[in-house]
Amino acid sequence: MDIDSQLVASSPADALIERLDDPKIVASLNQLLDHADLLAVLVVGLDGLVSRGEVIGESLLSAVNELRDVSDGRSPLRDLDLAGLANSLKSLSGPIVEATPALSTLLTSKLTDPQAIGVISQLGEALVEGRERAAHNPSTPMGVFGLLRTLKDEDISRGLGFLIEVARSFGKQLKSD
Repeated sequence: MDIDSQLVASSPADALIERLDDPKIVASLNQLLDHADLLAVLVVGLDGLVSRGEVIGESLLSAVNELRDVSDGRSPLRDLDLAGLANSLKSLSGPIVEATPALSTLLTSKLTDPQAIGVISQLGEALVEGRERAAHNPSTPMGVFGLLRTLKDEDISRGLGFLIEVARSFGKQLKSD
């Protein structure tokens, strides 16, 4: 091989330049560059899929084994009364459909506010405690003066103050309806 034949021989770079002269190749490369971000996401996703292939395979195998167990009657759900479950769902579906507007109103109301839930929880505890105390300490009927004497108790004053403010707020809401 002489020097002239080496100069004339095409290199891999020459082959690349020749391919880049083809308008179809340039259009395809431009399209790839336009979607480089999507290609990067696809490559990362495929890499994750390949790196987790063993875990995915084990999960699929486990699912197939569970389906085989169900078909062979070895499933823990074999004793489940499907007909009874269907009847229960059927009997519950009607009342749930009828209650949907009320449930929707309830869920969008202030009743689901964490502060309201806290107050309702305190009220529940107070009702239970009050009932227990009333059962253990049955008191005799008291007159007006006995009631006035109980107002000296800070807990009673605080509770009545709370109830008065709730009544005031409730009255305003009733007025606006």
